[in-house]
Amino acid sequence: MKKIILSLFILLSLSIFTQEKYQIEIEPSAKISQNVIQDYNLQIEKEVSKIYSKEEMFGLMNKMMNGASVQGENGLKELMNGFFGEDYISKMMDIMFKYYKIEIEKINYISENKAYVKVKLGFPVNLDEIKNISSIDKMLKKAEENSKKLEAAFKKKTGKTMEEYSKSISEKDEKAIEKYFKIMGEIQMEMMEEELAKMTKNGKYVGRKEILEANRKNGKWVIESPNFGY
Repeated sequence: MKKIILSLFILLSLSIFTQEKYQIEIEPSAKISQNVIQDYNLQIEKEVSKIYSKEEMFGLMNKMMNGASVQGENGLKELMNGFFGEDYISKMMDIMFKYYKIEIEKINYISENKAYVKVKLGFPVNLDEIKNISSIDKMLKKAEENSKKLEAAFKKKTGKTMEEYSKSISEKDEKAIEKYFKIMGEIQMEMMEEELAKMTKNGKYVGRKEILEANRKNGKWVIESPNFGY
């Protein structure tokens, strides 16, 4: 079980449409008047926010979890939700998406009906941890620190250590066991949000840039069939 949790954290450690000032280019051949450009920009912004919704951004992860076969017919997503409470994965993705950074860098209007949109995507990262990822000793030290944080948070929330709590409940008491894992899941999400907030504050992100094609159809700008690699 610990291996599953660790693998999930590694997967997630790599969120809301953040709109800042971006560059606008209009090709000389494009017949677009200045009095409509703001409305066009707003339409494209809305399309970008739909394209990079939580459901789209984490579609690959959902497919992986729904498709992974763990213990017979149960997928990883169902297994994690079963251990840590209903909608555990969904809540975790909400936290991640909250700290995801999505920015439009440039909208280039090729014509009155076609534009290319350059978008920058980024996740907050801890550069020191990335540098230390090749060091087993430092990775083990970080895992130990996280374990101690988890233990301290658990005792603060329940008044007992994890060992004391697990010994105080019967293996046949399904509700008590369910409550135990639900508490664990809540603490893990709190720790994740705390770490993401800290990294976001440092302003260090890693990610990629993508160029989307927008087309004006029936008077409205739309972005169709973007390729996210899945």
